[in-house]
Amino acid sequence: NLAQSEGSPLLVRAVVDLMNSPAPEPRSEVELDGRTVRLNLRRLTGADARGGVVIALEDITAEMRTARVLAWGEMARQVAHEIKNPLTPVRLGIQHLQRVYRDRRENFADTLDETSRRILGEIDRLDTIARAFSRFAVPGEEPPPPQRVDLAGIASEVAQLYQLAGEGTTVRYETAGPVWGLARRDEVKEVLVNLFENARNAGARTITMRVQPGEIRIEDDGMGMPADLLPRIFEPRFSTTTSGSGLGLAIVRRLVESWGGSVSVDSEEGVGTVVRVGVPVSA
Repeated sequence: NLAQSEGSPLLVRAVVDLMNSPAPEPRSEVELDGRTVRLNLRRLTGADARGGVVIALEDITAEMRTARVLAWGEMARQVAHEIKNPLTPVRLGIQHLQRVYRDRRENFADTLDETSRRILGEIDRLDTIARAFSRFAVPGEEPPPPQRVDLAGIASEVAQLYQLAGEGTTVRYETAGPVWGLARRDEVKEVLVNLFENARNAGARTITMRVQPGEIRIEDDGMGMPADLLPRIFEPRFSTTTSGSGLGLAIVRRLVESWGGSVSVDSEEGVGTVVRVGVPVSA
């Protein structure tokens, strides 16, 4: 009996708020004794209505529980995807060290220092991701504003990481010189790693990245995509490969648009794909 429950004052307050609402058919939700109840109000009309209302109460506890499970499931998928990105360069770096050591190259000490620095940088990025998700529940927290970042330098780091892969994919990097843009450094790296992983998963033999003011262009000669699938590629959970999570391009677009940029994709099945990342120009 809701009227006799400990939450009845909350119920009375919710009803009063609904009756004072200017909306024609207001609704609200309230927690009562561990259950979620939805209140729907409809005002009576007609000469005999005398300002009366009808209030319907609906127990939506199971519905809300299901929604929370689905939301946490989606969050778990995104956390796994975010963590996978730094792990890829870490794996590539360690594989490169193993090859250099196995070949007994004379410059092993220099290679060890340089590759270790990159691996430690990716570990720092993992720590940043973990901290970001630990703050996920903090309401109202906004990301920092985009800053002036060295797009050419970040792109060069990603290209060098994938050049170490030695897995049959040639990586080419082109830039006319220093290129600056308004973005967030870690997010630029995440975007590029996502796009390189997509190209590798598509079987690309050559990946070419060009950086110029206002744009980063990544072109590959992978299997490409049919025209009818292109409108769906930014949808969460949509993937053209069996191993994909379907979050890569959705995350790319969300990050790039948060800087005020844009993403466009052109692809032809059997030919390859071109991705253009528009980045606001910084003086």
